[in-house]
Amino acid sequence: MWQSLLAWFQQNRGVKDEQKTLALDAMNKALLATKKYAKETGDGPPDRAREFELAALWADASTKARHASGELAARLSDKSVYWSEPLKWSREEVLLKRIDFESVQLEVKSLLKG
Repeated sequence: MWQSLLAWFQQNRGVKDEQKTLALDAMNKALLATKKYAKETGDGPPDRAREFELAALWADASTKARHASGELAARLSDKSVYWSEPLKWSREEVLLKRIDFESVQLEVKSLLKG
């Protein structure tokens, strides 16, 4: 019995590690694409097609992050909504929801260390 329990824990740990890696990969892709978009557009007009692409990247990251943290998954879902809405949220709302670049980057670093 203990052998099968130990085997289950070892197998489950590998699955968790893989899920965490997939979540980190999705978060990094979304973060890099979003930073690139912000740099390219600057103060220019928004590109709604690209913003919907960003929303899809953040939604994918949110789905994958649910294995690492439900709270993080909810934040990334908010980030997806942020990019899919035609009206932009205030800086205060972004900071309150902790979906700014710095907060997301810190979360990625924390998951990489953990």
